[in-house]
Amino acid sequence: MNIRAFTLNEIGGRKNLEDAILPKRYLPQDIPLFIVCDGVGGSSFGEVASDIATRCYYNILATAVVDSEQAFKNKLDEALASFQQQVHDYILTHPAAATTSTTLALLLFSQHNAYIAWCGDSKIYQLRNGISIYKSKDHSLVATLVAQGVITEKEALMHPQRNVITRSLSTHTHPSDITYTVLSDIREDDWFLLCTDGLMEQFTEDHFATILFPYNPFSNYSEVIDALCRNNTKDNYSMYLLHINSLKKKVAAKSRLFPVLLLLLLIAGAWYAYQRSSGNRHTQISSPMKPDTSKSIMMTHPQKKEAVQQDSVAKQPGKPH
Repeated sequence: MNIRAFTLNEIGGRKNLEDAILPKRYLPQDIPLFIVCDGVGGSSFGEVASDIATRCYYNILATAVVDSEQAFKNKLDEALASFQQQVHDYILTHPAAATTSTTLALLLFSQHNAYIAWCGDSKIYQLRNGISIYKSKDHSLVATLVAQGVITEKEALMHPQRNVITRSLSTHTHPSDITYTVLSDIREDDWFLLCTDGLMEQFTEDHFATILFPYNPFSNYSEVIDALCRNNTKDNYSMYLLHINSLKKKVAAKSRLFPVLLLLLLIAGAWYAYQRSSGNRHTQISSPMKPDTSKSIMMTHPQKKEAVQQDSVAKQPGKPH
């Protein structure tokens, strides 16, 4: 799978940066694993939780063999336990960080599937032709109200409690608090977006069609989206925006190579058969000077050989999170 990745991890209108992403920069030879976290407000240690979360989940998933939904869940549980232990150790020396927590948005590509997991209101989208064909469901108060039909999605955008989330990663998080699934319908030219809620203040779903479709291989989408958010976003804003350039690059190369190898083998076989046939022919040469004593001389042609050589937490407006 050939992926082009664009990143943002910006402070926005906050006093400190509590968002975290890993890897900091994606290279083609890297494991296709992407994590975005948003430290939750209510304490000054949101950046601690988001940093620990990105490192724990990355370290465990990057070395894992994920070939099924169950294998994915097992590694998520292992990463959560590691995160909770490290946060617990931090709290022992920093008691004021007792309530620290973070959101999570994670995506791992494995065997042409997208394994995704999230907790809180950091979002994961799959986009095709400028349209969202998959969107994670926030663990938030307004998302619950929308699901119950109490408010509309449009009303949720301006709801006074839109910053209240119902789940996050902390020392009290249960494995079942993390939602996960596997997306198998992935096509060339699809986009995947993992982002914190701050990005969506300015880069809304209405921009998907106008900015991301059609795909421009010469465009730096990090700069394009940052231009929308910079000096306009009150929150930190972070993202991993991923474009699927090719799904079968290695397979296609092999499929092109096979006919060439077959042709070389056929040519080598034909040449060998020709040489063998020629070697069995005898040519008699008579001397014109001595017709009575002519001798037959056996001549053969020499044979040639050829060889063919991858509980709700309030994210308070205006306060760090």
